[in-house]
Amino acid sequence: MIRINKELLDYFNDLYVLQTFNFVEKESFSVGNFLIHQNKKGNDIFIIKTGITKCFVNEENGRDFIQEFFGEGEILGEIEIFTETLSFSNVIALTDVTAYKIDKKNFYKLLDTNKDLNLIIIRALATKIRDTAIRTSQQQVHPLDYNLKRLLRLISDQKINFSKQDLADYLGITLRSLNRSLKKS
Repeated sequence: MIRINKELLDYFNDLYVLQTFNFVEKESFSVGNFLIHQNKKGNDIFIIKTGITKCFVNEENGRDFIQEFFGEGEILGEIEIFTETLSFSNVIALTDVTAYKIDKKNFYKLLDTNKDLNLIIIRALATKIRDTAIRTSQQQVHPLDYNLKRLLRLISDQKINFSKQDLADYLGITLRSLNRSLKKS
């Protein structure tokens, strides 16, 4: 449920420690602070060093839909950088977060000079696409009760408590529907 990417985290930890490039910054975010704002231009990518974030879309009807929870080593903001579009989602810190930050120009410079990083980024993007496809198909094919039981099993392994609203938003249902399903379980 909380995605992590040890390979990317190790790469950026080494890059930061060795100070190979002086443009990799470390930035901290307190609980509730936004790393990325929906419909805003992003000029930076972030690699989460520590902590957990929530990536969500605020829909026109005022409801939120949680796309994913991201943890250590996950990359944020890369899609907007690659597509040169406004951010399609928000990313907020659920716990205190420390992240490596690199601006667009220097991120491209890293990609131009490092074949290994290119492969790591391609694997990270492919994994995001695969995991999203799996989650989407499971939520479409299985009934809510099955998806809720599966989600509850996944979160039992996590070191963070999720609000009922976050669970409902992750499943794409109302809080009322979640409460009804929880009572049945």
